[in-house]
Amino acid sequence: MILSSIRKISKYSINTPLIVPSFSSKGFPYVKDLYNYIKPKLTDVSLISAFDLYYKFIDENDIFPSKILFIDSGGYERNKEHDISDIYNESYIPSKWDETLYYSLIKNLKYPYQKVLVNYDYNDGQPILIQIEKAIEIFGEFPQFASDFLFKPSNINYKFIKPEDIIKHYELLKKFDIIGFTEKELGSSILERAKNLYLIRKSMRELNLETPIHIFGCSDPLSIILYFICGADIFDGLSWLRFSFNNYKPTYFNHYAIESSLWDRNDSEVKFISYIENLDLLNTLNRDLVTFAETRNWESLNLSKYQLEGILKIYNRVLKEMR
Repeated sequence: MILSSIRKISKYSINTPLIVPSFSSKGFPYVKDLYNYIKPKLTDVSLISAFDLYYKFIDENDIFPSKILFIDSGGYERNKEHDISDIYNESYIPSKWDETLYYSLIKNLKYPYQKVLVNYDYNDGQPILIQIEKAIEIFGEFPQFASDFLFKPSNINYKFIKPEDIIKHYELLKKFDIIGFTEKELGSSILERAKNLYLIRKSMRELNLETPIHIFGCSDPLSIILYFICGADIFDGLSWLRFSFNNYKPTYFNHYAIESSLWDRNDSEVKFISYIENLDLLNTLNRDLVTFAETRNWESLNLSKYQLEGILKIYNRVLKEMR
């Protein structure tokens, strides 16, 4: 059973799927210039961090170009760990970030546009019920935002979320507009992540709960398609700023420059050309996902034979192991 669908962010009646271009100072120290250069292309949706707003890596006066804006918790910038797509894993020393600073930033934000707020990420292995209760408290203080509840592993010693912990509390999930997971905390392999996601969405559907699922840290095109057919709806990540996505094949910028006859251009210029092309590609993919959800026509995804075979092989394995 394919679990992709057109779902809604209930507060704003905005349809999913949504592929969300993300920005972060972590790994991108010139994020302010980068954001200001690209923001004319961000007409539909984008994500920035409360951490970056607080420390003015992105100016608050520049954050409203999109119809809907996600404000992330700042947990990614606070932590030393990197996400799945980060190929460098260079040393990173974060600035101070805690619940008090998070609250002070959110309380003083202006509200002229539609915004989605991600709850504060405590990152200390709290039981799921306590995570839910704290998120309800946070969102209760900021009712002007749509709520995006980010689940975290329920024990400091766990690297991954446990679907059974989440399934037990589905009734409480009705209080949130969106529920989310980081890609790397869904499992130790692509197959395990797809299986856990499928199980969570299937269980939600059986309870008539169609809340959109947000996968944080995922903007690779093929991963998006796989997770979409397994029941996810919203995808954000930074890999669109790390690679060229030409033909859904992430490649280094030097490779992209040679392949695209840009080898005489300045490296920074090559990157910015790639960023714009990546945005166009992700926007096209978003439209293709909508068409697929409506038609179930695999050709609408515009994949190569090899790419489609790879995704179907994983998906059929998920179905087999879920029986």
